[in-house]
Amino acid sequence: MSKVINRLLAVALLMVLAWVFYIFADANLYHYTANMESDTASETLLAKVLYENGHTQPSTWQMSTGRRIIASPMLASFLYPVTAFDLNAAMGLATTLMVVALVGAMLFFNRQIGLSFLESMVAILLTFVLATPESEIQRHIFLYAAYYTGHFICMFLVLGIYARALKKDKLPLIGIIVTVPLAIVNGMQGMHASMFFYMPLLGAEILRVIALFIKKKKINYKITSWVAIISLGSVVSFKVFGTHMVSDVSRNIRHAPEKFFDIVLPFCKSVLWYDRYPLLIALFVILAVLGYVLAITRLKDKPELWSALPIPFGVVVVILSTTFTTAESAPRYYMMQIFIVGVGTALLIHLFKPEKTMCLALLVVFYGITSAMAFDEALVKGDQMAFSAYEKVIAYMEENGYEYGYSVFDYANMITVISNDKVKVRPVNSFAEMEGVKWLSDSTWYPPYKDPNGLTCYVVSEPKKEDFNDFVKKQAPLIIDSKELGVFTVYVTDRDYTVWVD
Repeated sequence: MSKVINRLLAVALLMVLAWVFYIFADANLYHYTANMESDTASETLLAKVLYENGHTQPSTWQMSTGRRIIASPMLASFLYPVTAFDLNAAMGLATTLMVVALVGAMLFFNRQIGLSFLESMVAILLTFVLATPESEIQRHIFLYAAYYTGHFICMFLVLGIYARALKKDKLPLIGIIVTVPLAIVNGMQGMHASMFFYMPLLGAEILRVIALFIKKKKINYKITSWVAIISLGSVVSFKVFGTHMVSDVSRNIRHAPEKFFDIVLPFCKSVLWYDRYPLLIALFVILAVLGYVLAITRLKDKPELWSALPIPFGVVVVILSTTFTTAESAPRYYMMQIFIVGVGTALLIHLFKPEKTMCLALLVVFYGITSAMAFDEALVKGDQMAFSAYEKVIAYMEENGYEYGYSVFDYANMITVISNDKVKVRPVNSFAEMEGVKWLSDSTWYPPYKDPNGLTCYVVSEPKKEDFNDFVKKQAPLIIDSKELGVFTVYVTDRDYTVWVD
């Protein structure tokens, strides 16, 4: 009887997971601009830049904190011609395929640490639904730009190979062939992969070696050397290829407690969706902690469980690095909590008495169903972009044949992507200066690299009108037309007055 119930629960979990995935795919493919914001729009435009530059990031592109290689924009650059040059469709499809790859990597890791199909479904479904639907956590993993999905695909792939090596006490050659180049590429993309899982993996391996040394057990130094090579290789790659992508960060010892309680802790808390069923979320967190505690007690007879420890270690590394330095902090940096809760809860079911923990799977099914309905409402049914001021601006520009324009960063790339690149509105640092923004933009979008001749639109929000008036007083542009459209006023000038300053 218990086997039948187990199978029924596994099927139920799979069906709910498929439902949530369908909602994400629907949001990515058919409601791509529903929750559009400037950073996501910039990643979308990067996909076209990559396509036009032979799938490499040109020197003219002003990147943010890293290159996009194992990432949605890169995949979208290959899909762009496949989708009949529909930029939003290419990016939505790319993001959806990245999520498919993430699920595959998680299944690989889960299998290596011994999780059953039911337990894997618990881990993956919880990961999908623990964050608020339209939050930046979802945008960074499952939706629109999926900034860090490539990192987490790599994380579960590397941890799965690590688990297999510990289980067999042998490092497969394919593991070296795959993971060493992967570490270099991840370093080229920035420091995130090192903080999320390479350094935590190295820390876990050091602890494992110390434990074996104390117990006078045999140590396979080939595995240790491999972990050291890929972990340090990622850091070295970042130092060689990525030092120009981040601002200087200094120590913050004196104000560390203040920063932890005022900034870091609230951001950590905001990752999980505590607003709905807070007691249930708290229960999942507690169960996950118990799952990891059980895993630690079973490391002797199940050495592959060492591979699960870098996941919580990753959050610890980020918390320490953001607390004790002046590095910026944001909820997305602590997003690995969703993997901690998902994997930890599955570990509890796996390592405790399964017949006594099946009710946990029922709770996950219930939470998954209610989350799916909330996600559908927020991501699909709640799409109101067609009635927005952005669409009014786009319609005005299209109707009058105005293809090119500028606005501040908060709106420029958004308008471009919402129009699906039919109109091209580029970001300026301010209307008073009219200089191109050196952040998620391309120098070829501005004079003198671009021809300044031709009617040009300036999309000005109410708070920025004073800046625009300063520009008018300084340069006395010839304003051909102007139109108020919701919160924006569009000014049409005789030529392009912006400039790129190297």
